[in-house]
Amino acid sequence: MTRTLISVLVLLGVLAAGHLLIDEKGYLLIAVNNHTIETSLFALAVMMIFAVLLGALVLNLLGALWRTFARSRGWLKGRKNKRQQHALEAAVWACINGDDGQLQQALAIGDLPAHWQDQQRAMAARVALQQQQPTQALAELQAMSPQSQGQVAKLWLAANQGEQALTLLEAQMTDKKVSDSVVASYLEALIQAGQSEQALALIQQKYKLLDWSEARWKACLHALFAIDDSTAQTTFNGLPKSLRPLAAPALTQQALRHGQFDAVRGDLLKYLKKGQYQHLAEALQYATSSDPELRKLIQAALKKQPEQPELLFSLACLANAQGEHELAAKIFDTLAKSPWQGLWQQQAEQAYAKTGQFDKAYLLATQ
Repeated sequence: MTRTLISVLVLLGVLAAGHLLIDEKGYLLIAVNNHTIETSLFALAVMMIFAVLLGALVLNLLGALWRTFARSRGWLKGRKNKRQQHALEAAVWACINGDDGQLQQALAIGDLPAHWQDQQRAMAARVALQQQQPTQALAELQAMSPQSQGQVAKLWLAANQGEQALTLLEAQMTDKKVSDSVVASYLEALIQAGQSEQALALIQQKYKLLDWSEARWKACLHALFAIDDSTAQTTFNGLPKSLRPLAAPALTQQALRHGQFDAVRGDLLKYLKKGQYQHLAEALQYATSSDPELRKLIQAALKKQPEQPELLFSLACLANAQGEHELAAKIFDTLAKSPWQGLWQQQAEQAYAKTGQFDKAYLLATQ
């Protein structure tokens, strides 16, 4: 562009200079219809030079304006991207730390990147559920894409939308390579919906996919038995053999809660004979009736280990179940000198309340 401009200027300058040197300025006549324009070649050269310079100036000015606009637009876009990236990072760290308050602040910074919109709605639904706003949580879940809705079955369950969760999970369960997370969510949804037979069938078919801890399996099986007390034994018999030891405590608790001591007396005696006092205590906290034989054996064991806390607690539970609350309260006074355990609280409150020691019962309730 610059070379062309210089070439034109030089050519015009040569033409103008040539006429000046021979003292012949020359002229140019332009006639259009009834209009006539006559000018010298020198004046024409000067006008063309100014026209070219003016055109170049205008083009440079327009280019500068366009580049400025493009830079400002890119700056605004970059600023928006940085804000979105910052919000995304803050939200991820809040989820990792389980800090729902920080998560809410992160989502308030701004929208996440476009391809993270479903995840943002899922996070917002979780925050709404933590704040006891199920309607808002449901609105966020419904706004997600159909493909993503199936990934948050637990949120649907938390929003009391068990049927929706089951529908979404059933569609995923038809996949040839179903993931363990989908199986786990489907099992929890079935239990929450009270479908014990379907849950038992799923455990029989897919339990090997679930790499759960013993504590999680125990909690799951306990919830399964709680669906229908009358079928607890049948459900237990239908479990895979490898899971039955984990389900035994839950079955024992269910029986004791309903006063079915005869059904579990053998397991309780086994705990006592093998010195598994913690298991014995965890089971007897649900006892609603007493058993003379077991009580005598516990008292005999206490003669050898008079300060064994789990044995003392077990005796207190049987005393409470038999209506001997004063004895239970005295035992809990003794246990209070030892490190306290959470499972003792309900039994101790009952003993103190029944014996009129409401101050002690209140202190336990406020711990």
